[in-house]
Amino acid sequence: MTDLIDTHEAARILGFTGNTLRNARVSGFLGGVTAPGFRKLGTAIRYERSALDRWVAQFEEQTTTHEAA
Repeated sequence: MTDLIDTHEAARILGFTGNTLRNARVSGFLGGVTAPGFRKLGTAIRYERSALDRWVAQFEEQTTTHEAA
């Protein structure tokens, strides 16, 4: 089963406020990129934990090595 979490917990995981996530649901953008998807279950908003993990992963630092000439 998919782990679904509320806005408060999603905001904690992503490092944003709940209000920022609410705004992102309207605008479609968070942190300058497409916001993570969400589900509306009645009046409740839920995020898939795996979707949040994928969203965070896009910002992982890419390292390269350069050899001195």
